[in-house]
Amino acid sequence: MPRQLILFPCSHMGNLLIALPHLKAMLAAQEESLLVIDQRYQPIIAMALPGETRVLWYPDAELASHKSFLHRSRYYLRFLLALRRFRAEHSVDIEGEQKSATLSLLSGATTRHGPTRRHSRWFYSHSHGRDLSGHRWQDYASLSLPAATSPACYLDLNATKAGLQDIAQHPLQPTLQPTPILIHPGATKTYKMWHPEQFASLCQRLRRLGATPILIGAGAKDRAQIERIQTFLCEPAMNLCDQLSLEALVALMQQSRGYVGNDSGPMHLAAACGLATVGLFGPTNDTLWSPLSRRATVLRQRQCHSQCQRNSCVMDSYPCLQGITVDRVIATLETLGALNGDQSVCGHHRPTVMR
Repeated sequence: MPRQLILFPCSHMGNLLIALPHLKAMLAAQEESLLVIDQRYQPIIAMALPGETRVLWYPDAELASHKSFLHRSRYYLRFLLALRRFRAEHSVDIEGEQKSATLSLLSGATTRHGPTRRHSRWFYSHSHGRDLSGHRWQDYASLSLPAATSPACYLDLNATKAGLQDIAQHPLQPTLQPTPILIHPGATKTYKMWHPEQFASLCQRLRRLGATPILIGAGAKDRAQIERIQTFLCEPAMNLCDQLSLEALVALMQQSRGYVGNDSGPMHLAAACGLATVGLFGPTNDTLWSPLSRRATVLRQRQCHSQCQRNSCVMDSYPCLQGITVDRVIATLETLGALNGDQSVCGHHRPTVMR
């Protein structure tokens, strides 16, 4: 059978979690395969595909614009040499972003499959139409050779010993109880973010209900958002931003009772961990990006105006997102069993969407 290259160097964690069942199916179908994944997600691959060694790590962090040209060139050439050494005959690209399309072309594979896109004939020998009628899971399924079988779901994540130890030995471990509720207030785009004052009010309400709100995140945007939230609180909420590895975050999620956050990668991670998850959606498409778990609910206040763009609201204030009330979030957490001790609901499928 031909040597198969599976390209998914996407930097978005949510995309990877959605795509993983299809990537696993392609690895299972072809023994001589090599999967290209962003290096930062090594822990996710280790948890979702334990023992899998047919992986080549794309050094995205080493190719960041703040690195020197020499540094970036060295890492990229080293990666390309490893890619070419595999001598792929077929390549499959189900994300279709510019870097994966370029890698398809540079791989040396004779047969290159990918989605129909601008100038796709330059990158692929076989272009395929995408199924954009539903969730991104179906989109990836339409491009995978072969796809995972339905229903749409995440792969199970198995917490590592290192992650469990990190949480058990964390200095704040004694204060993580009772009823920890994780809150991720950040997102890649500002238009995805619920107002910090609302998050602060949510923290106060959760405390009054006997729960422990824990702020999580990583990077400058998340830090800034959390700092704004803390200014609205008389007593700061527990802040674990930039303190957790991915392994430790998964271990914490599997020990927590609920999660509230904007449309982001951590929202998908929480849902993949089976956590009662409330996703706050505004101008982004919940049909396309909703978490794939029955313990997840998507909230939106109203449909966007027909003339709205994701980064340009005709009503200026994004009422679709900012109109979601703290009362609705609390009620949804209660319905999901995060605040009343009901852990009986489990398993994965499309979430409830409340408007």
